[in-house]
Amino acid sequence: MKAVVVGATGATGEKLVRQLVNVSAFKEVVAVGRRVLENVEPGTAKLDLRAIDMDKLETEARPAFEHADCVFCCLGTTRKVAGSAAAFKKVDFDYVAATARLAKSCGVRHFSLVSATGANAKVPANDWGIFHALLYTKTKGLAEQAVLGEGFPRTSIFRPGMLERGAKARAGEKMFAWLSSLDVQDLARLMILDVLRDPATAKPVMFFEMGELQRAKKLANTPPTADKAY
Repeated sequence: MKAVVVGATGATGEKLVRQLVNVSAFKEVVAVGRRVLENVEPGTAKLDLRAIDMDKLETEARPAFEHADCVFCCLGTTRKVAGSAAAFKKVDFDYVAATARLAKSCGVRHFSLVSATGANAKVPANDWGIFHALLYTKTKGLAEQAVLGEGFPRTSIFRPGMLERGAKARAGEKMFAWLSSLDVQDLARLMILDVLRDPATAKPVMFFEMGELQRAKKLANTPPTADKAY
């Protein structure tokens, strides 16, 4: 299979790329982002690194998406990092929607999205900083709707809660690290296992909530295989 990872320099995207290149089922792995993934082991022949202008994703990234079997969309930021509510929404909604449109136009059959616990497009929200939690929830829900609206043969939506991102941890995650969380290494592994699951266990649309992901993470201790899924 050929896999494309969008948002490859983020915490989850990077773990996905580094795991995918070691899974024999994937013959080609394309890492797409606004900058090239660094510190990749030399000689990884199946890995294709591409830096693009995300505002031109649907044109610049098209060659990367052609003949892909699955796309992993790991795009996400925070209001603080993005600089404003508008910039946050551009990453977490506009770029996600553009990724889904491009994937569908290229005939991709499986789209896998990293969303968030509680994502809900119907939540009333505005751009005021004090209500950013509501904007975050709504934006994630709208992004899910955009992906689902493309009608992929298979869509997987992962809704983790607190994530352990290691050196890339956000301020809030560092503060509440003692609470129930999921390591991005485990999330990446579970996303791969989902792609490799027995087709008989797959549904056109599958949601994976935090509780289910935590129960399934024990499978992340063993390498993914074509006959193991959760």
